[in-house]
Amino acid sequence: MRYITLVFAILCLISCASKPPVPDSCSDMDSCVSLVKSKLVSNMMVDKKYEGYEVKIEFFLNDNAEVVEYKVTSESGLLELDNAGIDAIKKSSPFTAIKVLPLEVFNEFKHVKLTIIPTFD
Repeated sequence: MRYITLVFAILCLISCASKPPVPDSCSDMDSCVSLVKSKLVSNMMVDKKYEGYEVKIEFFLNDNAEVVEYKVTSESGLLELDNAGIDAIKKSSPFTAIKVLPLEVFNEFKHVKLTIIPTFD
């Protein structure tokens, strides 16, 4: 089975109150990957103490682009960071914008391997 791997670093200051804008549509694989990343980042609660840690989470989408299953595949050592990643996935669901893709491309999004690496400027 093919899957999408998303790696993103969350760049934000603790005092940062605004979230980056999330595109509301995509038209190809690259723009949809960017949209999914943006949506996840906008829903991720960050804390300076997460810097230097990494969590890996897999999640699965159904035909309606809703998250139906998720699991932490590599814990960060900080339960709060692991839970923040899961919460971001839950809050980001559904990913309906990616349903505009051809079926075979959309099906590649059904299994996502996500790596979260919080970093701060």
